[in-house]
Amino acid sequence: MRRICARRGCIAAVKKATAKYCSVRCCAIDPERHARLRLSAQRSNRRVLPMSRQLSLGLNATNNPEAALSRISESREDVPQGMSRLCG
Repeated sequence: MRRICARRGCIAAVKKATAKYCSVRCCAIDPERHARLRLSAQRSNRRVLPMSRQLSLGLNATNNPEAALSRISESREDVPQGMSRLCG
């Protein structure tokens, strides 16, 4: 048995067994689909936290990540000690 298009008022059969609408145009003009999408968008907007309640990342102008990396790597060599005799 072939399925009928999900848009109210359309009596065309869908082309694939997994499809809901008979065409892309029919899907685009379906007012019930637009209402579902609008409701979904409103629901997702409620979960957004205001900026004052979001976590701070702690990246200040005084915090220099490059300086921290250079302090960590001060004692390290570019060439491992055992390999240094091969590079000279």
